[in-house]
Amino acid sequence: MSQNSKLNVDAIIVVAEWLSELFGAPATTEHITQIATSQAQESLQWIGEQLNASAQIQALNAILTRDHPAPLAVHLQRRYTTLFEGIFKHRAVLPYESAWRGGDLAIAEMKAVLRALDVHVDKNYHEPADHLAIELAALSVALRDEQYRQAAELVERLEGWVPSFSTALHLQDKDGFYAAAADLLLALLHNAHNALALHIPKRYEGEFA
Repeated sequence: MSQNSKLNVDAIIVVAEWLSELFGAPATTEHITQIATSQAQESLQWIGEQLNASAQIQALNAILTRDHPAPLAVHLQRRYTTLFEGIFKHRAVLPYESAWRGGDLAIAEMKAVLRALDVHVDKNYHEPADHLAIELAALSVALRDEQYRQAAELVERLEGWVPSFSTALHLQDKDGFYAAAADLLLALLHNAHNALALHIPKRYEGEFA
């Protein structure tokens, strides 16, 4: 693996984990405060450079620094509940693969993926296996463990429904934090798709070229 390729994969892992956290639970004051630190800002700048996603990072940063952490956290918590917990059906953008592809097969498939990766979801986290946060966490594990075929299959799964999810977020959260996060998610998938083409076996090159 070349140094540039290694840096790119490292950035993909970091972003997958970060977005898993963002889409997996409402924001907290502590989380927002941490993002504002100089170390976190340097990391975000590095991510933007590695994934050619500086504009997406800047959009997120602009939202995260436009208010004090405590009131901003309350606002984002309300947006999270409205968008992702389905309280108002006409405004919900459910973060589950099965909501966008139909049927419950995705849940069973993701349970099998998690078993194959030996990933165990915290017993206190009560979301189904096809939740966006869990699929992103699985992707980061597959990349860390250099299980590139499994990672490529996860990217393909996400590419099958995340674009529609992102479009819906832009309609319901126009110019908002989660719409901006969805833009970074699309950049992540694009980069992961291209990076994995360098690592998966020859017979998969046609699918991920």
